Amino acid sequence: MKKFDVSILSASILLAGLVVLGVYQAGQKDLDPAVVKAGDTEITQYQLYDEMKNLYGKQMANELVAQSLIKQEAKQQNISVSKEDIDKEVNAMKQQIGSDQAFQEYLSGMGMDEKTLRSKMEVLLTRDKLLDKAFPVTEEQIQQYYEANKAQMGSPAPALDKVHDQIKSLLADNNRSENYSKWMETVEKNHKVEWYDPSFIENAADASVPATP
Repeated sequence: MKKFDVSILSASILLAGLVVLGVYQAGQKDLDPAVVKAGDTEITQYQLYDEMKNLYGKQMANELVAQSLIKQEAKQQNISVSKEDIDKEVNAMKQQIGSDQAFQEYLSGMGMDEKTLRSKMEVLLTRDKLLDKAFPVTEEQIQQYYEANKAQMGSPAPALDKVHDQIKSLLADNNRSENYSKWMETVEKNHKVEWYDPSFIENAADASVPATP
C-alpha cells in the first residue's frame, strides 16, 4: 500500500476555517463575532484566525501553493491520473484501516469525506508521476541495489526478476524523497511564484508538500 502524506491530507482540517475566517481583518471588530465563551471571556473569529495563521498558516500556504503548482505542471506536461489509479489507492487504504466504519471514522477525524480524500489522492499521485518522470529509476540502480542487499533477502536469495518490481518501487520512493525539495524549487521558479505576505516567504520550499512521510 502507498504511504500517505499526512500534511497534504490533513490540510483540509484547517483549510475551511482559514478561508472563511480570512475575511475578518484587524480593525473590523463589528464583523468579528464570538465563536466561544470561556467564563467571562469571549473568543472571536479573528482571534481564532490569527492564532491559526500563526501556528499553521505558513505550512498551509505552502501546501496550497505546492498543490496548485503540481496541477499546473501536470497540465503543462500532459500528465494525468486515472480514476482506476485513485480507486486502487483508496481501496488499499480501506483494506489497511479495516472496516468501512473505521475508514469513515478515520476520514471524519481528518476533517474530510471520501470525495475530498480522492481529490487529495489525485494530487499525490500526480506529484509522484511528475517526480518519476523527472527522476526515473534505472535498471542499473535496480541491479546495484539487488547486489548490495540480496544477502538480506533470504537464503538462497530470490532471483532478480522475482523482486524487480519491489526494488523499483522502493527506489522510486527514495528518489521522490531525495529530490522533491529541489524539484519544487525549480517548479516555483518556472511558474514565477510571488509571495505577498512576508511571513510566508522564509523557507517556503522547505514547508511544501513532502515527497514521502
